Formats: sequence, structure tokens, C-alpha cells
Amino acid sequence: MTTDDSAQQSQKPDKQVTIYINGTPKVVQRERLTFEDIVALAFDNPPTGDGSQCTVQYTRGHSSNSKGSLVEGHSVQVKEGMEFDVTPTNRS
Repeated sequence: MTTDDSAQQSQKPDKQVTIYINGTPKVVQRERLTFEDIVALAFDNPPTGDGSQCTVQYTRGHSSNSKGSLVEGHSVQVKEGMEFDVTPTNRS
């Protein structure tokens, strides 16, 4: 094995996984996605304005965290086939 071969093997390749956002498949290359990442993948033009926000629910995650909610400023480790439901909501 040459030095170039060992360098290539030591570099971790980007991990591509397919997740589903509101039923639409999306291929991502990161192991963790933030709330903001998920909302951006869900909507070309995310809802904005006073009182506008989104809720993010997920299922089919890792066994220790297979389902739940994601809130602003937080992230979740993604895996192949994970499903996200992103819903625009208004604060009353």
C-alpha cells in the first residue's frame, strides 16, 4: 500500500443518506441536521414574518432516538429512511 492509498483510506468519505421530508425524498451528505437545515429542505421559501414558525416531527431515527420533535437551535443524527414532517404554524 502506498502513502497515497493510506491517506485516501483515512479520509472519511461523505456519508450520503436518503431522508424523507413531507414525503419527498432528499439526499443529504451530513450525519447531523439542524432544525434550520430541515426547514430549508422542506420549503423553497420558508414561512417568515411575525408569528410564523414551523414544527418538525421525525420518525424512523436511530434506536436511542427513534422519534421526536426538533426545535430551533437543535440537531438530530440522521439515518437512511428517516422521515420528517415539517408544518408551518402561527403563534396565537
